[in-house]
Amino acid sequence: MSRPARALALAAAVAPLGMGALAARALARHRPTALALDFAQPLVVATNWHRYGTEAFALLAASVALSALLLVATIARLRARAGVGDVVAIAFAALVGLAGAAAWPFVFSSDVYAYAAYGHMALHALDPYAPAPPALHDAFLDAARWQWGGTFPVDVYGPGTLALAQALVALAGDRAVAPALVAMRCAAAAAFLASIVVAYASLRGRPEPARFTGICAFALNPVILWSVAEGHNDAFVLLVVALAALAIARGRAAVGAIFLGLEPIFKAPGLALAVGFALEAFVRRRPRASREVAIAGLAALAVATALSLPPLLRALGHIARVGTYAPRVSLQGLVGIVPALGLASGAAGIGLVRLVRRDARGYAWLGIALVAALPNAYPWYALWLVPWAIAAGGGSAAGGLWLATIVALARYLPDASQTLSAGPARLLAAIAVAPLALAAFDVVPRSPQKESSP
Repeated sequence: MSRPARALALAAAVAPLGMGALAARALARHRPTALALDFAQPLVVATNWHRYGTEAFALLAASVALSALLLVATIARLRARAGVGDVVAIAFAALVGLAGAAAWPFVFSSDVYAYAAYGHMALHALDPYAPAPPALHDAFLDAARWQWGGTFPVDVYGPGTLALAQALVALAGDRAVAPALVAMRCAAAAAFLASIVVAYASLRGRPEPARFTGICAFALNPVILWSVAEGHNDAFVLLVVALAALAIARGRAAVGAIFLGLEPIFKAPGLALAVGFALEAFVRRRPRASREVAIAGLAALAVATALSLPPLLRALGHIARVGTYAPRVSLQGLVGIVPALGLASGAAGIGLVRLVRRDARGYAWLGIALVAALPNAYPWYALWLVPWAIAAGGGSAAGGLWLATIVALARYLPDASQTLSAGPARLLAAIAVAPLALAAFDVVPRSPQKESSP
């Protein structure tokens, strides 16, 4: 099959996102009159739409499910003849998928409104890590308040993300909300497309079929494509991680450690990825590389902590006063906080044992541990969960982790429709964690073997 034909075959796998957009636009023409204010916003977000919200979610779920099935079939068909030129085909297909997702007349997350408001506040010397003054009104603050039911959401991201938001709002003009939202979404898409190329380069040395499978599972994952199109800043976290992986793969472990250590400047949870990748030098028993990683990584982390901790403590102090801890569509929501954290610890232990035995499948177990520990498995977390599956290089645990990123879409349903009763909420939680059971088939450690760095 020629390169253009392979690119079209991969694009066809993500085409359901665009097909879903057409159906969603037809649905939007018959929206209830009660949603007139929602549809008057710069970017329409499906929130508390009751039956109409359930229908909107069903369209997205069907589109994602069909795309995931087509992707698995397409990878199986094309992987045997994979070659180095496939990165162009994969990036092209990802662009098609992003365009299809962006064509929907509504999204399911309001986060991009918050990013724009934070950037706007920073431009005007206001502190986004504290509640916006109630008496202060402008287009950006009022748009964010509308999306959060009148309560302004304080910033919980690092200063790097804030600086990026500030730059994008300034670039968009800081006069209207809509251009800023477009800038945020376009920047996320650009970062994601760049991460595809970088991640592909970082896997040099793996057999081409395995390399092709790993990048397709990441770049064409329909939930990831949807999340990037919504504008989630996790796309920037992923680019930083991809750059770190490339540095490690090219024998620049200290450079990779610096990237990973600085990552919390953008988003603190990404520190888990930093810890996981930092294990690589240790479990491969490379004393010199281990020292370099430890020194460089800890130095970078100290810088990131000094820059990020003070503002984040202000934000967390406010959240602690007014917020509540409410696990829902997750293992915590299904079995309780303590049992879920116990299972997460067990999965992490298995992962570490695997890695000590030089079994790369341990990375998938560490990713599973993260899923088990999450109070809410939001879809955009797929952006920093799939790298664990790629690093694992295959196996049932990696497959279960990847499938968990697909069914994480279920977390959108309660917000899109309305608050669910206990029974349906537990059913959604069970659906969200069910793929993790596939890890049970991944219990036989591989014999030690020489592998390239993830």
